[in-house]
Amino acid sequence: MTSPPADAPTPPPPTCEDLYDEARARPKSLRLLPSIIRDAVRLVRAAAPRELAISIVLKLISGAGLAVVFLMGKNLMATLLTDGQLPRTVDVLPKILAVAAVISGLGLIAAAGREVREILSETTARYARERIIDVAAAVELQAYETPSFHDRLARAATGQHRPIQLVDGLIGTLGAVAGVAGIVVALLAIQPWLVPVVAAASVPLIAGVLKAGQALFGFHLRMTAATRARNYLFELLTGKQSATEVRAFGLTDHLRTRHSDLYDAHMVELRRTARERFRLAVAGNLALAISLAGSIALLLHLALTGRIALADAATAGAALLVLAERIMMTVMSVGDIYESGLFVEDFTSFLAFGPAAIADRASGPAPRDFGRLVVDDVTFTYPAATAPALRNVSLEVGAGEVIALVGENGSGKTTLAKLLCRLYLPQSGQIRWDEADTATVDPDELRQNIAVIFQDFLHYALTARENIGFGSVVHVDDLEAVRAAARRSGAEPAISALPEGYRTILSPEFSGGRDLSIGQWQRVALARAFIRDAPLVILDEPTAALDPRAEHDLFASIRTLYAGRTVLLISHRYSTVRNADRIYVLRDGQIAEHGCHEELMARGGHYAELFTLQAAAYSDLDPTTD
Repeated sequence: MTSPPADAPTPPPPTCEDLYDEARARPKSLRLLPSIIRDAVRLVRAAAPRELAISIVLKLISGAGLAVVFLMGKNLMATLLTDGQLPRTVDVLPKILAVAAVISGLGLIAAAGREVREILSETTARYARERIIDVAAAVELQAYETPSFHDRLARAATGQHRPIQLVDGLIGTLGAVAGVAGIVVALLAIQPWLVPVVAAASVPLIAGVLKAGQALFGFHLRMTAATRARNYLFELLTGKQSATEVRAFGLTDHLRTRHSDLYDAHMVELRRTARERFRLAVAGNLALAISLAGSIALLLHLALTGRIALADAATAGAALLVLAERIMMTVMSVGDIYESGLFVEDFTSFLAFGPAAIADRASGPAPRDFGRLVVDDVTFTYPAATAPALRNVSLEVGAGEVIALVGENGSGKTTLAKLLCRLYLPQSGQIRWDEADTATVDPDELRQNIAVIFQDFLHYALTARENIGFGSVVHVDDLEAVRAAARRSGAEPAISALPEGYRTILSPEFSGGRDLSIGQWQRVALARAFIRDAPLVILDEPTAALDPRAEHDLFASIRTLYAGRTVLLISHRYSTVRNADRIYVLRDGQIAEHGCHEELMARGGHYAELFTLQAAAYSDLDPTTD
């Protein structure tokens, strides 16, 4: 094999997409089962090591106890049937009490095992969910722009219970195997020929269960996208955010029909899968039933012809019935392990995104101060998009300046803001904070220096204090800082009027909660930017929901409100940014022109055209005024 030339470019590290596709391409066979089991056990052990150990011990004791019960039962039967005469009660009572004590003890062990497994299951589910949260927080925001990521996230969320189900199946298998082993020991001491007969009859059952697991996994894999679509429609039909518009446009029947159609398709596929799994179960169970019936018939024949003792025949028959039940339990547990393993691989493959994302994450120190921010020939394209959202964009923001980004909807203003916040990385060009390329610094550290409010800001269904304090989480419990931010944004009167003030939950979905008007929510969002002590403030359409007077007052006081800080204003209302130090006009993802208001008006370009057009829409404005 020839070596690549020394100057050959280094291949890029595998992305999260590459890792996932590689994992999905691996065959789903029994060869992978040991590694899948190992991953699941490692996760459960990390979540609840004590409960896992206790659960295993209890299962093993329970399984071994069956052998003790059968051997004690055989001894009791032999005592009862000796010489065809019933023994005295005083002779047999201790043996009866001993059997009862063992059975009672096994019942208590089983009850304790159920409670331990419940705690184990809940603890592991919490641990698994937290790992999903870690990964979702670690991946770049661009991943959220791809349907495949959402499919994988949905499958991981569905599979978060599978590790404990697999381990529970493994524990159940250990207990069942211990029980089978105990009964086999008892049978070997009574009628050893029964063991290989039942073992051979179990093979079709095992094969059927494994194929049934593959069928169920295939069903869920095929239905992932449709299930997400159905869940989205359900949220539209039942969620508070969508309730007003769905009713206003009379969409309920239409959306309900679409939801029903998706569910119909889901049920058709589910029934087909269920029929396939049932056919496999019938074949396996039929083979075991035939073997069991034949063995019992033969035992009966041997007992009636005097070839074996009646006590041995009765004990062997009872043991055979329990053995068959235990074999079915074992096989079903193995099937659960295999079936869960298929989903666990989806889950663990998703978790592999986390280390990959962290390894790819830049870790350079973020600048402590702010001198200037330079966007140098930046181009950015969203995943799956055919055209760039931004193309060859260059601009500069100096310390203490008020800079405006204006443009029509879809011109790229918000996309540029997200790039400046290091939420996205450009495909080409650089964004430099002082002399540091923002692509090389720790993004979390960098964002500590930025206060940003996007036009689609979140309405947290939490307290008013938290809704403001989240702008600077270190101040979330500092009520005085929260109040000060609310006063500066104008949100204080609305919050003070709430039943419990800053302790009121801002959502009617919870007891005692209240909602705010759109304009009041806008002021709460502005308060988030005020509470964060950051040198760079980015306000994306900060007054979209305010009335004209409030909007005018806010923009007129920007320099006072954010004294000593650098402000980047994003707006499609040109009249609101005329006092900015510099205005950049975005058009079709490019900088069309820039300058101060007077320069742009004198130039008579795109800015002047749209400013005049917007001014003419207000009867109290003179459209000739610049």
